[in-house]
Amino acid sequence: MFCRMKRVKLILSLIVVMLMAMPATMLAQTPLAKYKKWSEGPLIWADFRGKSVVEGVPSYLKATLSISPEEYEPGSKVASYRLAAEAIANCELSFADIDKVDDQRLRYHQLQFDVLEYYRRRLQSELNSGVSGLEAENRLRHYQMLFADRVDQIAKNTNNGSSDSKLQEEEYLVRNQLEELGLPPVPVIHASNFSYGIYAGLGGVFPTSSISDDFSGCATFIIGLTGGYRRLKLKADISFGQPNFNNDNIFNVPSDIPGKPGQGNTNSYATYLGIGTSLGYTVLDTKRFSITPSVGGYWSSYGWNVANYNYVTEIDEEGNPQLVQKVVNTEKRSINDFGWMASIDFDIKFHKHVGDTPFFLTGQREEFTSSIRISPFVAKAKFDTTVPAVDGYIVGVTLTYTGIARALRLE
Repeated sequence: MFCRMKRVKLILSLIVVMLMAMPATMLAQTPLAKYKKWSEGPLIWADFRGKSVVEGVPSYLKATLSISPEEYEPGSKVASYRLAAEAIANCELSFADIDKVDDQRLRYHQLQFDVLEYYRRRLQSELNSGVSGLEAENRLRHYQMLFADRVDQIAKNTNNGSSDSKLQEEEYLVRNQLEELGLPPVPVIHASNFSYGIYAGLGGVFPTSSISDDFSGCATFIIGLTGGYRRLKLKADISFGQPNFNNDNIFNVPSDIPGKPGQGNTNSYATYLGIGTSLGYTVLDTKRFSITPSVGGYWSSYGWNVANYNYVTEIDEEGNPQLVQKVVNTEKRSINDFGWMASIDFDIKFHKHVGDTPFFLTGQREEFTSSIRISPFVAKAKFDTTVPAVDGYIVGVTLTYTGIARALRLE
C-alpha cells in the first residue's frame, strides 16, 4: 500500500512538472519574426540570427526603411489605410559572432538603428504633408542613401564602434535629433472613388422563342473591362461561342427540285459573338459581397458558311438514274442585331492586396480586390434577314474572375 502511494505521488509530481514546462515548450516552438521594428524595443543579440558572410567582421546589422499601407478600421465599409514609414531590422540578414562581441558593439548597432529611426521620422513627416506615390518612393530611396552615408561616417568616427568616447558623442547627437523631431503621427489614406479593372471567365448563352428554332445554346468565353465612380459601374465585354444548328437552311433558299433545299450549312456549328455594354449601380456593398444590377445595350451576331446547291441526274453502277446534290459555291453569311440587355453582378470578394510599389499609370499605390463574379443576364434580339424572321431573348450567365483596382490617396 505504501509503495503504491509513493508511485501515485511520483506520477502526480511528473504531471505537475510537465504542465509547468508546457508554456516554455510552446513558446520555444513559436516561429521567430523575420523583421524587428524600431518601435518594438532596443536590439538584443538574439535579433542577429543570420550567418556570417564577411570574414573578420564580428557582427553586422541589416536595416532598411519601408513604406507600408496597413488597413485601418478593417470593419468599416470604406477601405482606409495608415500610410506608415517603418525602420526595420532584418533579423535573418543580420549576424553576430557571440564569442567576439560585447555590450559596446551592441550599442554601436543600436546607434545605427537609431539613425535609421531619425530618417524614418523625417520621411513620415513628408508623408504627412501629402507626399505619396512615386514621389514617396523617391523620398524613401533618398533617406536610405542618407542613412548609408551617415552610418559610414559614424563607422569612421568611432572606429567601427570601438572608441567609447566617440560612440557616446554620436549617441548623444542622435538622441537630441530624435527628441527634436518627436514622433510624427501616421496619416490615414483612403481608396479613390474611381475604380477600374478587368474580368474574364466562362459562361453560357441560350436563345429562346423562334431564335432557338435556328440555333442551340452554347458555352462561351468572356473577357471585359470595367470602371466606376463610387457605386456607379460601367462595364463592356465580349463573348465568343460555337452553337449548333437546329435548322440546316436558315434562309429557306429553294431549289428547282421541289422538296429539295437550295442551300445548306457547311459545318455543324456557327460562330456566336456577343458584345455588351451597360451601366449599373451597386445596391449592396460589404467587405465580402456586392450586388450590382445594370442595364445597357447588347450586340449579338451569328456567322457561318453556307453552300449553294444544284441537282443533276446521274446513272449509278446498276444503270438507274439518281438525283445527286452538287455544291455550286460557298459563301459567308451572318445575322446581327443590337438590342437592350439587363444583368445582375454578384461579386464574392476573396482577397484584397495593396501593391508594394506605385502603379506606373496612376503614380499611386493601389488597393487591388479579387472576386468571383456570377452574372445572369438577358438580352433582346431580332433577326429580320432569316426566312422566316426570328426574334426572342438571349438568356445567359457568366462566371468570371474579376480584379478591381483603386488608387490610394491622402485626403
